[in-house]
Amino acid sequence: MGQQRTTIMPGQFTFFCFLLLSLLGSAPAAADDYPSKPIHLVVPYPPGGASDQRSRQIAEKLAKAMGQPVLVENKAGASGTIGAAYVAQAAPDGYTLLYGSVNELVLAPMVIPSAPFDAVRDFAPVSQVVSGYPVLVARQGLGVKSVNELITLARAKNGRLTCGTPGIGTAFHFALEIIKRDAHVDITHVPFKGGAPTMGALLGGHVDIAFSTVVESLPQIKAHKIVPLAVTSARRMPVLPDVPTAAEVGIPKLEMTLWAGVFAAPKTPSHIIKRLHSELVAVINDVQFRSDLINTGAEPIANTPDQFAAFIRAEQVRWGDLVKQSGMRLE
Repeated sequence: MGQQRTTIMPGQFTFFCFLLLSLLGSAPAAADDYPSKPIHLVVPYPPGGASDQRSRQIAEKLAKAMGQPVLVENKAGASGTIGAAYVAQAAPDGYTLLYGSVNELVLAPMVIPSAPFDAVRDFAPVSQVVSGYPVLVARQGLGVKSVNELITLARAKNGRLTCGTPGIGTAFHFALEIIKRDAHVDITHVPFKGGAPTMGALLGGHVDIAFSTVVESLPQIKAHKIVPLAVTSARRMPVLPDVPTAAEVGIPKLEMTLWAGVFAAPKTPSHIIKRLHSELVAVINDVQFRSDLINTGAEPIANTPDQFAAFIRAEQVRWGDLVKQSGMRLE
């Protein structure tokens, strides 16, 4: 029996060549194709707070640069660890990002054993964005104008004074515990799911004092709806020049800094991180964005992914030592 021969027509040959070239070129094309669909930026707190406001500014500018919508998703709960865990478990394709902070990434895992991630191991840092400071504020009807008056009132109330914070294990909670320890007072902690609910509770008279960000508190301070008592910065803040620092009110260990930045899921390809980093740094260096941060007492910061990862490792050590040295047992 003779062998059968297959004849390839000229049109078929052209098609096979086209198919082969398409397959060979598919990998580089995919790399250059990012992003080809909307990007989701997860905020681990409710709408209205500082993280939510910052992330929406970033999302708007990133969308223009990336040529795709950047959608902000609020996934609040468990002191921010629910939203953070969601991103840690997301596909490493650059389409699910986290606007994360020291609160849920560094502090919460130290006091919430169930937090299912590590800030360095389980995220791909893109860049830090901002650094800022908490401010201690009181409701207008409380009748205190200084930290000394607050301490006197707290001793008289003996545990009946309440303090709202954005959650258990956050820097704001830690700040409250420092006051309780160093001023020898008993103040009841009332945790909320973020900064906006905390401020709402303070304005509504449901808590007596609160630790807040300047972003959330400054409009209410200017409207004389709340009373600023102290800032946790080393020096007085230009946006609140009449408000004393923690050291000035006799609680120097209350000095602390907050930070936030953008992260991708672990094992996200380097070319995607590189693209995200380039566009995010451009956002941070935008004149209007920087002005908005500075006008709310914050400092814009851009660094490389490696620098950001090293900074977070240092923060884990620094905060770990502070928590250990304090001897505090957070609920």
